[in-house]
Formats: sequence, structure tokens, C-alpha cells
Amino acid sequence: MEIRHLRYFLAVARELNFTRAAQTLHMSVPPLSQRIKAMEAELGTPLFDRSTHHTTLTSAGEALLPIATTVVTEFDAIPHVIRSRDRRETVRLAIPDVLNPAHRKDLSHNMSAVADRYDFQIRQIPSLDMEAELLNRSVDLAVSHVDSVHPEVSVTVLDREPMGVLVDARVFSAGTQLRAADLRGMRYARGPEHWDLGTDANVRRLADYGVDVSAGLRFSDISGMLMLLRTNRCFVLSPLGAEAVRQLDPTEISALPLTDLELALTTYLLRKKADRWLEPVAQNLTDARED
Repeated sequence: MEIRHLRYFLAVARELNFTRAAQTLHMSVPPLSQRIKAMEAELGTPLFDRSTHHTTLTSAGEALLPIATTVVTEFDAIPHVIRSRDRRETVRLAIPDVLNPAHRKDLSHNMSAVADRYDFQIRQIPSLDMEAELLNRSVDLAVSHVDSVHPEVSVTVLDREPMGVLVDARVFSAGTQLRAADLRGMRYARGPEHWDLGTDANVRRLADYGVDVSAGLRFSDISGMLMLLRTNRCFVLSPLGAEAVRQLDPTEISALPLTDLELALTTYLLRKKADRWLEPVAQNLTDARED
């Protein structure tokens, strides 16, 4: 049995679906199924129950899972242990499409503080893809606007930033004490996928106040958003500290918090629990900067 066989087993155990597991391994289903069967033949017992519509672990599979996880984790840690003796460790960090400016500066500051020990390679990818990238080991850490409930992923809250309403200044001028009920009868305009992350719960709460949250109005960039706001009785939800919001002309577009409803966007730090070598890095990135 080779280490790759344990990787195949872990992928199927993680997904409990041969098709999805094959996709994460960048291979087709037949060879994956054959290699799992070969493992089962070598061990003399089934590892998965395929008798139902859903793949499940057998008792033997359950027993192998923690052993395989430990073996693969320790194997993958070998390069980090050896390289860290002589040079900086490389950390592949994924960041989302949009980051609060203050939070971005804090992250940059914290990374600079450990630049003698770690070399950060930054990738910008959509938050919705980050969990899969972590599990595939395409990245080591991910700053995401999407939470994870995957049992192999560790989640730490990095930041909660207030969200507010962007609206035509002719409807509500800057400085207006805006309440959720004031939006009754208005339409919610949805943006691109990364813009809407984390807003679903907020939108559902606004629907209780009589807001039209149907997906009829959509925009794909700032110019489209401005056109929608100026020509329709609608509004947009956005983090109030976003750089794009700060650049808006307040005489044209108002950025207003809701005085009676707290809206927020949460940013998380994700990593694989098995990657214990990343614990000092994760701790550093979650430390608040003291100016």
C-alpha cells in the first residue's frame, strides 16, 4: 500500500461520493473505484458500503480513517519540517475578491512581522471556492467571507464589519437616520457573487419589513450599480468601510447604516485542522494590530 492509496481513501471518506472524490483528485471515477477495491482486497475487508444510494464507511473504514489521516498528515509535514530548518516556510494564502481596507492593512502588517520565518504567496480566489482549494491542498490558509462546517477545516473569525444601505441620495440624503421600515416597497439589487456573500441572512431579515428581495435587479460592477440606483427605486447592501463605497459621491449616492437593524459581514480564516505547522501562522494573522 502506498501513500497515494490512503489519499484516495481519504478523498472518498471525506466526500462519501465517488464522483465528487474523483473530481477533487483530478481523476475519473473508474480508476478511483478500482484503486479503492484493490485496497479493500489487500486489507481483506470492505472500507465502504455501496449497497445504498449513499456511500458510507464500514466499521473497517471508520477504523482506518484516523490512522490514514495521521499517516498522510505526518507524510505531508516532512517537507515543512526539513525546509524550516534552513529557510523560510512558504505559506500559500488565499484572499477574497473584496477586503475591508483596515483589515487588509492589518493582515499586511501581521505578515510583515513574520517575514523572516514565512514567505507568503498570495492568491485571489472567490470565497465560495476556498474550502475546496484547502481540501485539495492548492492553498494553505484562506481569508474567506464564507464559513465552513467541514469537519477537516478549522475556522476562526477574523473580522465583523458593519454593513449598510447604498441608495440614491435623492431618495435618502446623506445623514438620514434610516430605519429598516423606511425601505418598505423598495427593491433589493443584487450584485456579483462575491458582492452578495454573507448578505443572504441580512436580506431575509429585510424581507420581513416589506422589502422586495426578488432577484429581478442585478449588476455586475460599480457602474452598473450606480445606474440601477439612479434609475430605479432600489438599494444595495454593502460593507460601509469598503474602498468602493468611500469613493462614491455622497451627493449622488448615500451610504447609510440602519439605526434599528444591525447588519454585518464576517470574515473568517480557514485552514485544515491536520496542518498543525500552520498554527503559529494562523495565530499571527488573527492577532489584532495595536497601533
